[in-house]
Amino acid sequence: MDDRMGDLEKLMEAAQHGSVEDVRAIVQSHGGAINPGFINRKDETGATALHYAAFGGRSDVVRVLVELGAEINAIDSRFGATPAGWAIEYMREMGGLLGIELSDFAYAIGRGDVEWVARFLKRFPALRNASDQQGVPFKQLAQQSGNPEIMKLFESEAAG
Repeated sequence: MDDRMGDLEKLMEAAQHGSVEDVRAIVQSHGGAINPGFINRKDETGATALHYAAFGGRSDVVRVLVELGAEINAIDSRFGATPAGWAIEYMREMGGLLGIELSDFAYAIGRGDVEWVARFLKRFPALRNASDQQGVPFKQLAQQSGNPEIMKLFESEAAG
């Protein structure tokens, strides 16, 4: 790591890159779990090291940071999100969805709620190629619904 960086920047970088040893050493040099003030300091976006570790899918670093006193529900000032929210966004970039989103989407299709199906598809385009919790593709559920408006939403990439 660059010696010209401040310790907070070093911590953020180590968390982002998954360096458990560096994270532990930097935090310990500032009092470790006895002094959680440093570990919970925020950068210019209001994010903590835990936000960066979570976003990067660095579960080992997340565990160490929490053990050392990181505030698990810290809110960043840019998005108003917790580290868990950042972890979800990391998974969303790969098409990940929450179970409740899958069940609510299936429910909207089953009820024939065109407006909500369109809203879900606009917010979560990955739903177009996903399946419900029983493994049934949503496209198939749309066809089974018999609702031509819902079926059409699955044909269009510009749903909504």
